[in-house]
Amino acid sequence: MKVRVYTLLQGIVMGIAEIIPGVSGSTLALVMGIYDNFIEFLSEVSDFFKDLLKFILRKESFKSVKDSFFKISWNFGIFLVAGMGISIVLFSHIISDLIERHPQYIFSFFFGLVIASISIPWNEMKLKGVREFAIIALTFIVFFVVLGLKPAIVDNPSPLFLFLAGAVAICAMVLPGISGSFVMLLLGVYDHVIGLIKDFTRLSIDLNKVIALLSVVAGIILGFSVFVKFLKLGLKKYPSEIMAFLIGIMLASLRVLWPFMDVSSLGSENSDALPKVLPWEIPGTQLLLSVIFIIIAIAGVVVLHKISGGNNTDDIE
Repeated sequence: MKVRVYTLLQGIVMGIAEIIPGVSGSTLALVMGIYDNFIEFLSEVSDFFKDLLKFILRKESFKSVKDSFFKISWNFGIFLVAGMGISIVLFSHIISDLIERHPQYIFSFFFGLVIASISIPWNEMKLKGVREFAIIALTFIVFFVVLGLKPAIVDNPSPLFLFLAGAVAICAMVLPGISGSFVMLLLGVYDHVIGLIKDFTRLSIDLNKVIALLSVVAGIILGFSVFVKFLKLGLKKYPSEIMAFLIGIMLASLRVLWPFMDVSSLGSENSDALPKVLPWEIPGTQLLLSVIFIIIAIAGVVVLHKISGGNNTDDIE
């Protein structure tokens, strides 16, 4: 029972991270030492959906579907997913309000969190040669440019577009350093999806909203069914290269999470895109508080990683 409660709490932490554009729940999975379990669980669920589809197409027996179902690590997966769902439902309002009112401090905390978390995949790298450093550099450059793109705005996205957005976003969710919520922000559907979740929690739903939510969920299912297999294979065959790739993404994500910003227009119509500035260009009190939040996050990662016993991607089968 203690393990299940702990897994539930880990899911809640991952869910909170996923709400923040620019932060990946997988980053927290790395910190908490459950990234391998997380990938294994997603892979097992992927196998189940694959066998289920084959069964529907009459290319697989019901026994195979049943075997795939019972191979899933439900004791881990149910509580982790439940925790993520609870945090998204309960904290989406709170996090949204905090980002609107105090973005500099929220981003400071997660900026420090990502900085400290980079050491984890670095320590997981068995090889640290020219190839690994080249992967880090190339990945950083590519994602630094991508993450600097101006977010789109899509009014009333179609179910098909929401389906595709969900599929792409889930791929980001399983990669430490880039969040599914930020991908949705780039695609212009973040506010729409958060709005749907809020309406659902308020029981303000209709058929169109249900279809929209189901489209996102269906895209998520398809996305992870395909992508997780590639990631798992990469972690088995090329662990150092994959870790280098993750480090590059995490470094690039710091562009999104840069916490030093001019908040003079906060609360106005133009506060959605607060200008990023250098640390010494902001008021002393704001700088001090931002640094404190960064330090708290770094200390939190160190303590949490030590308590968890560390991460070991060698456990991936």
